[in-house]
Amino acid sequence: MNASLWSSLSAQADEMAASALADISTLPEWEAAYPARHEELFAGLGLSPLPPRCDLRLTEYGTLQGEGYRARKVGYQILPDCWASATIYYPLAAPAKVPGVLYLCGHAANGADHYQAHPIRWARRGYVCLIVDTIEQSDNPGEHHGYNMGLHTAWLALGYSGGGGEIWNSIRALDVLAADPAVDAERLGATGVSGGGTCSFFLAAVDARVKAVASLCGVSTPCDAISNRHLFGHCDCFYPINLGQRDFAEYAALIAPRPALFCNANEDPLFHPTEVAAFVERARRVYALYGQEAACQLTTTPGAHGDHPAFDDAVAEWFDLHLAKEPRPTVPRGPRELSEGETSIFNGQPPEPNHLHLLPHLISPRGTVPLPKTADEWPALRQATVARLRKHLFRPPYTLPKLEMKRDGYWIWKEGTSVPVERGEIGGLPLWVQHVIPAEPTASLYSIANAGETMQQAMAAAAVMVDRKTTLYAGVEPRLSADRWPAAQEPPYHPGSRPAQPRQHLLRAMALVGTSPVRMILEDTLAVVDWLFAQGHCPAGRPLYRQGKGDAGVAALYATVLDERVAGVIVEDAPGSHLNGSPLPGILRLLDLPQAAGLVAPRPVALVNPVYSNWTWPARLYARLGCPKNWVSAVDARDALEQMRRQNTPAV
Repeated sequence: MNASLWSSLSAQADEMAASALADISTLPEWEAAYPARHEELFAGLGLSPLPPRCDLRLTEYGTLQGEGYRARKVGYQILPDCWASATIYYPLAAPAKVPGVLYLCGHAANGADHYQAHPIRWARRGYVCLIVDTIEQSDNPGEHHGYNMGLHTAWLALGYSGGGGEIWNSIRALDVLAADPAVDAERLGATGVSGGGTCSFFLAAVDARVKAVASLCGVSTPCDAISNRHLFGHCDCFYPINLGQRDFAEYAALIAPRPALFCNANEDPLFHPTEVAAFVERARRVYALYGQEAACQLTTTPGAHGDHPAFDDAVAEWFDLHLAKEPRPTVPRGPRELSEGETSIFNGQPPEPNHLHLLPHLISPRGTVPLPKTADEWPALRQATVARLRKHLFRPPYTLPKLEMKRDGYWIWKEGTSVPVERGEIGGLPLWVQHVIPAEPTASLYSIANAGETMQQAMAAAAVMVDRKTTLYAGVEPRLSADRWPAAQEPPYHPGSRPAQPRQHLLRAMALVGTSPVRMILEDTLAVVDWLFAQGHCPAGRPLYRQGKGDAGVAALYATVLDERVAGVIVEDAPGSHLNGSPLPGILRLLDLPQAAGLVAPRPVALVNPVYSNWTWPARLYARLGCPKNWVSAVDARDALEQMRRQNTPAV
C-alpha cells in the first residue's frame, strides 16, 4: 500500500471526525440540518430515491416448535421477483401484542441457521423476533462484498452500496414484522453482531420505526477504517459511499433521541475500541441537545470480535427498558437446538424467477438527459443539467481543495521559448506542472497525466500534437502520480477467490472519503486552470484545450463541462460507460459518459480510440445544434487536431 496516498486519505477521514457536527450547537440547528443529512445517508447507501414497495407476497415454508417458542419460516419479495428468506419466532404464551425484534445476521454462510439461538432467546423472553438472512446467505443469490473482493467496481458509479442492498432487505423485513398481528408496531427494535451490527445501526438511522437499536461489534468510521486499516477486514456491506464526506457519528445522530446502544470488545481487531468510544461521544452531542444523553450508551467487554454473554445481558436490559417498558426474565443464550435441515427455508431451491443477483441495478435508477428539439432549447437545458452535475459532484458546503504552487525552476530554449517547472500541493500530496512557452503563443494545450503516470509522459503526449512554435503546451502530473498509484492487478481467475489488491483497497478508501481517482484528477485540473488564469498564462483571445487518456481523459472531459473558459477537449481511451471504468461516485444516477461529452457542446470534443459504446447521443446533439463537425472521432490525438483544422473548428 502506498503510504503517501493512504496517509492523505487518512488525514481527510481524521478531519471529518474532528469537524463532525461542528456546525450544530442548538436543537433548532440540528432539526434544520436533519432532512439534508438524512437524505445524504440514503444517497450514500444507494437508496435515493427509495425503491417503491412491492407486494411482499409473504409465503409460508413450514413451522418449527421448541421449548418456549414456535416459529414460521417465510419468504417474501423485497422487489418484484427478488426474494428474501426469514424465520419469525414467537413466544408460546403472550398477550395479543408484544414488542418485536429484528435480528440482522453477521457474516455466516447460513445466517438464520447460524444465529438461531438469538431469536429463540428473544421468543422465550416474550418478544417476537424475525431473523432475516442477508441477500447472500443460505440460498439467496445476491452479493454484498463488492469490490472488497476486487469485483463490481461499477457499484461506485451506480451509487450502489453493498450496505444499501442490505438496508433495503432490512426495511422490507421490518415491513413483515410490523404487519404481524402478534407484534406491537410501535415497539420495534433492531440488533445484530458484526455485519448485523452495522446493518442495525444504519437501519435505525434511516427508518424511524426502529424505536431502539443495539449494535454489536459493528460500527466503523472512515477514520477508523482507513487510519487503522480495518477496511481490509470489512466487506462493502459495512459502508455507504460517503457522498457527504462526513464522519459516521453524524449519521448516528440521526437516531436521536431514540435509544441507541453500541457494544464493542476491547480487543476487537476490526473496530478499534478507542475510535468506537470517540464515535459514541460525538453522537451524544446531539442526544444532549434533546436532553437525552442517557439514551446513547456504549458497553464494552474484554475479548475479541463477536458475540459475548455480556452483550446478551446489556441488550436484553436495553430492550426491556425501552421496548417492553418492564423487566423480563433472564434467559441465557443456549446451544444450537435445530439442525440446518430444520431451519432451511428454501431448501436449496429459492422461488423462480428470482432476480436478487440483479439488485444493484434494480435499485440504482439510471439518469438521463433529454436531447433538445431545437438549438434554442440547448443553453437552458445544458445550464440546468450542469447545475445538477455540479451539485452532485460537489455537495455543499464543499469547496475545491486549495492549490499551492511555486516555481521549481526553468530554462530557455532557442527563439525565446521558456520551460518553467511548477511544483504544487493539494492536501499534502504533490502536483507538478511543466510548460513549454513559445515567445508569442496563440493557443494552449494542457495534457493531464493518467493515474500512475508522470508529468514527463504527459509532456511527451502534448509535444507530438502541436506546433511548438506557436502553441504553449504543458504536462500536468496529478496527485495520483506513478509513485502513489499501484499498477493494475490481473483479476482473480475465479471471481471472489482472493481478496482485493492494493488498487481496490485504495478505491474503497477513496469512496469512504467521497472521492475516486477520476474525482481527484478532476479536482486537480480544475485547480490548475484556476491557477493558470490567476497567473495570466491564459490571456483573453488565446484558446485553452485539455487532453488526457483513460481516467485523466474522463476527468478532462468533466472539467471542460464545468469550466466554460476551456475551448475544447481531447479524450483518449475513454471507456464506453462508467459501468466499464473511470467511476465517479453515483454519477450514473445523473448521466453517463456520452451525455457528459455532449454537455461540452457546442465547444469541440474529440474522442480518440474510445471503447465501443452508444456514442450516438452526443453525435445527434451536435447535429441538432448545427455544428456536427465539432464532434470528432479519430485514431490518434494528432489526427483529431488535424480534423479540427480541416473542419475550421477552433483548435491548437
